[in-house]
Amino acid sequence: MRLSDAEILDYINEDLPYFDLTTSLQNIDKKASLEIYSRDEICVSCVDVAASVARLLGCESEIFVKNSQICRAGDVIIKIYGGYEDVHKAWKLAQVALEYASAIATYTNKMVKAAKSVNEKCEVLATRKSFPFSKKFCVKAVLEGGGGMHRLGLSDSILFFKNHIKAYASFDEFLSHLPEFKAKMVERKICVEAENLDEASKLLKAKCDVVQCDKFSPELIKNVLALRDEISPNTIILAAGGVNLANAKEFANADAIVTSAMYSKGAADISARLEIL
Repeated sequence: MRLSDAEILDYINEDLPYFDLTTSLQNIDKKASLEIYSRDEICVSCVDVAASVARLLGCESEIFVKNSQICRAGDVIIKIYGGYEDVHKAWKLAQVALEYASAIATYTNKMVKAAKSVNEKCEVLATRKSFPFSKKFCVKAVLEGGGGMHRLGLSDSILFFKNHIKAYASFDEFLSHLPEFKAKMVERKICVEAENLDEASKLLKAKCDVVQCDKFSPELIKNVLALRDEISPNTIILAAGGVNLANAKEFANADAIVTSAMYSKGAADISARLEIL
């Protein structure tokens, strides 16, 4: 997955709409190099974006750690070469992209490893609650961290929440419409969120394609899985609501973990060193 030059230019233009007022005062005609390195062990994401930032600002670059690879503290991720002013322009734009993307990727990667240490088949799926105006960037970071996407948006999947079910007289009346929904969307899975064991049981009896268990305890998830194996073996069970790195192992018996936790991890600890050549 890649960001286009047009998208990266939009990112550049937010920070550099005209020129660098600071370096324009110096009038220095020299070459410089910039090493961007990690202060911690991280899963690198969007190093290709950093390289494209450098290229679009007239610099060259050399990548030392590729996307999805683990970088140790002190390792150089990318080195940027060019004119003094151009390197300064690329500096923070490249570093900040790496910081935010790698924070998402690193957290995702840790959750994936935690879940799969318990259940190799358990997937870690990110919700659609990414940063506003930066969905593609966030999705790229999740994927490069080894996770998957629960939903890319409202147009790609079907998921009924409590607020959808309120349109019906009862939960049972809603369930009576499941065959109709399936018939209309023969190529899609119908996912419904359950808020308690009774709702999950009814959904399994109705042969719902996917049951998303919201804020269930690990013990309740195990109960739902046991019911699934008995009533509707083909139904997928998702654990959602409050699942994060600290408790991922406890929910890893589910077919997948649904989480937004990776989107709120701030920035990875990345720094840079500039040298005059």
